[in-house]
Amino acid sequence: MPTEATFRFSTYLTLAFACVVIGYAEYELLPEVAVFAGLAVIGLGVLYFLESRVVLLSIPAANRLGGATGLVFLAWAGYRIKRELDTYELGNTGWHMLMVAMLGPLLMMSIVAKVARGEKHAGDYWFLHGAALTGVGLSAALAQDAVCFVLIGLYLLTAIWSLALFHLHRASGTVPRIPDKTGKPAPAAVAVTSEDYGRSMGFRTAFIWTVVAAVVVVPIYLLTPRSDAEKAEFGKPRIEIGYAADQMVDLNRTGSLNTNTEEAFEVTATYPDGRPKTDLSPNQRWRGATHLRYLNGKWLPEGQLPVIAPLASNEGVWAPPRLGPDQFILAFNVPTKVKSPVFADPIRWVPRQSPPIAVSAGGFLRGWMPVADGSFFDPLAPPHRRMFRYIQVYRVGEDPDLGSGFRLVPGQDEILSALRRNPVPRVTEYADRLIAQMIARGELPKEKEDWQDQRTLLPKQQYHDVIARAFSAHLATTPTLRYTTNLKREKTNVDAVEDFLFHVRSGHCERFASALVLLLRSQGIPAVYVLGFKGCEHQGDGRYIVKQEHAHAWVDALVSKPGLEGRLGGPEIRVYHWLSLDPTPGGADPTESDNSWWDTASSWVQTRFDSYVRDYTPAQRQKALSEFVEWLKRPATILGVGTGLALVLGVIVARRWRRRERTPEPEPAPESTRWFGELVALLASHGFVPAPGDTPREFAEATAVVLRQRPGCAQVAEVPLAWAEAYYQDRFGSVPPSDARLAELEAGLDSLRRALASGGAFS
Repeated sequence: MPTEATFRFSTYLTLAFACVVIGYAEYELLPEVAVFAGLAVIGLGVLYFLESRVVLLSIPAANRLGGATGLVFLAWAGYRIKRELDTYELGNTGWHMLMVAMLGPLLMMSIVAKVARGEKHAGDYWFLHGAALTGVGLSAALAQDAVCFVLIGLYLLTAIWSLALFHLHRASGTVPRIPDKTGKPAPAAVAVTSEDYGRSMGFRTAFIWTVVAAVVVVPIYLLTPRSDAEKAEFGKPRIEIGYAADQMVDLNRTGSLNTNTEEAFEVTATYPDGRPKTDLSPNQRWRGATHLRYLNGKWLPEGQLPVIAPLASNEGVWAPPRLGPDQFILAFNVPTKVKSPVFADPIRWVPRQSPPIAVSAGGFLRGWMPVADGSFFDPLAPPHRRMFRYIQVYRVGEDPDLGSGFRLVPGQDEILSALRRNPVPRVTEYADRLIAQMIARGELPKEKEDWQDQRTLLPKQQYHDVIARAFSAHLATTPTLRYTTNLKREKTNVDAVEDFLFHVRSGHCERFASALVLLLRSQGIPAVYVLGFKGCEHQGDGRYIVKQEHAHAWVDALVSKPGLEGRLGGPEIRVYHWLSLDPTPGGADPTESDNSWWDTASSWVQTRFDSYVRDYTPAQRQKALSEFVEWLKRPATILGVGTGLALVLGVIVARRWRRRERTPEPEPAPESTRWFGELVALLASHGFVPAPGDTPREFAEATAVVLRQRPGCAQVAEVPLAWAEAYYQDRFGSVPPSDARLAELEAGLDSLRRALASGGAFS
């Protein structure tokens, strides 16, 4: 690096910021990268303080250092690849992404090895900035939060500052040019200052231009139309709160859940007379997909219960069923990207009446068919459609979680046996302890014979309802089971639900719901895992929107109650109901909530980052523009903008007025400029004029090349170079030539004048 401290500091700071950005962005994917980043920053700091005090490595030594760092990188890469083959730790990432991410440490090690080289020309600086920019670009693709983009912004600011100084020092000759391919040595660098620590020279200008660029670019970005296509994800798969009906639920995932504010679907609530219903519960559940099969910490989107009949009549013209005096109609508008229709949960119906779900087809309404898990489907739906549009007749029952009753026909109970399978033995151990606690509290009889079926040694059907509600309440209210969106695994060699119940004891709705399903199944209670949404946002006039961030998971348990015949003394024919259970605690993790100013500010920044960068969808763009237009229409905004413009205009007028009052005398040209002008005037009189953009050194070098080729001028060819060197020392280093040196320069100029006069003008 040159001895000019400001340029050195800006370059080192830029490279250090690049390493920090890479380490932060890749930490979740490859934690070891943070170690590489720390070592790189320490190495750059050491080199910064050593460079002005000792001679750094020669080119061969620097190449050996680069080879050694390359071997270290290869050793680490081999370890990481072997670890992936052994553990499949990054199975959701893919090999192509792993290989790309591993470029980060290689770039950081290359930067440090290049900086350790003592002799550097302009090409070396371009390499350093190019490697830093490549790493930062990779980090921007991997970034998931606002902090990384703040670091990228700091890198861009220092990079603009450093590149501006690089241009100035390259033009002045401080930074040597790239060596000529013919082998001609590059001009030697000239120390232009003896300053040890430098000044903030040029930083203010770089900062101003960065702000100007941001002011221009940000509005253009916000106004640019967004694509409706699915967003490409690069890097570690993003874990976010969202609904995906056709994908498996993987409880083995770890990392922080991100909020997805994208709109999922729209629903309009009206009464039968057409009046809008404006008091829909903000905690309304919207049932979506049902998962039946659990295996190795995953709910697989396969398996379906059969259609059950007869639950409701589906013959003739569909007419709204009579659910009660307070019933209302929900009209759904669900995009196909949601992958499945959704319904208000629990779905209520009445035997021997039309189904509560219907779709318009051919000018009339067609009812949907019921499924044994309490859902409905359209058997005649077209295979390709852009939107699910249908209606649901609904009412809130006395027990808002209990579905309509039905009876099992012969053979259906055998089908439900798959919903009683619990593949995790320790979950049964946990459930048995809960049963013991219920007995101690008096919720179950003390004698086993009274509540336990002697054939299966499991609770009798009449106790399924109370057990299901008690298990759900236990998960939702136990203080040691905490809700969090920061997903962790403690013991990866055991099942994810076992790890949740016995070790981690924290998680989000998917873990709580999964635990409840297996706990119920361990006691012979049929249960299914339900994916859907919870909550809605009222937009006015009975119109509600549900966003992806409302995605939720809960449990449906099949419980039974005595039928009519049983109460009249006849054989007991039990009536079954699907009972919706939500075991997720209502509050967030208290360890994660902090009202400090830092957390409040971080939350605010992250929310804006999610809304306007990561999740800036067409809908979000339209919403942002609408809010901006409304903001502009406010009287306070108009007054504030007008006042601000008036203040700016007043400051500009006042500064101009003061400048006119005290117009300074023009500063005389520096002495160095005047005496260097003698050389330029002499050469110009003989036909050699600087090319546009030539620096004094470049002009002197070009002149020397011509003089060496002219007869009688070779002995004075170095005179322009000597004058240029003295000019730089005087003009930039504030070291004017001594009287003896000035006399020597004048003598050389006289010799050049005589040689030119004898040789004639340049052709």
